[in-house]
Amino acid sequence: MSLFFTAPDFDDPIGLLLACHNKILSHCETLEQLPAHLVSHGPDEEARQAAGRVLKYFCQAERLHHDDEEQNLFPLLTAYPDFPENLRAPLHNLSLQHRDLEKAWSKLSQDLEAIVAGKEVHLSPTAFIAMNRAHIILENNEIFPVALQLLSRDTLVEIGAAMRARHVGPLT
Repeated sequence: MSLFFTAPDFDDPIGLLLACHNKILSHCETLEQLPAHLVSHGPDEEARQAAGRVLKYFCQAERLHHDDEEQNLFPLLTAYPDFPENLRAPLHNLSLQHRDLEKAWSKLSQDLEAIVAGKEVHLSPTAFIAMNRAHIILENNEIFPVALQLLSRDTLVEIGAAMRARHVGPLT
């Protein structure tokens, strides 16, 4: 028995994607609380630090996470003959949702950068938060369980290796 939680690694690519979703949801909770904090306290140190943490995470992780799904997981699932027909359109739409999330993030990140700089802004993250939550529910509840059923251990290892190369570079 381990007393410490260990996050999934690239050997468990679906677990790693799920862990990323948990981090996204955690940052969405911070975003949800930030507007009220700004009204009460302005862009104080706590607001600047919170905005900075959210910025850092989404600026570094979001594109990589989307690439992991779009370049490695989704194509394998759509090529799989037993991938459920009723999930094919939603899977395609997930990639389109990634573009919508990136556009929403572009605007929101400017406001967060202003907060980090100590500027007063009217922060409105509601749409971004709602989009992320709906997106994650579909992936976590529909797509990832099917992926775990259909994809072999060898295929998951290949996905994990591609993700590792994208995130940390090729192993030498």
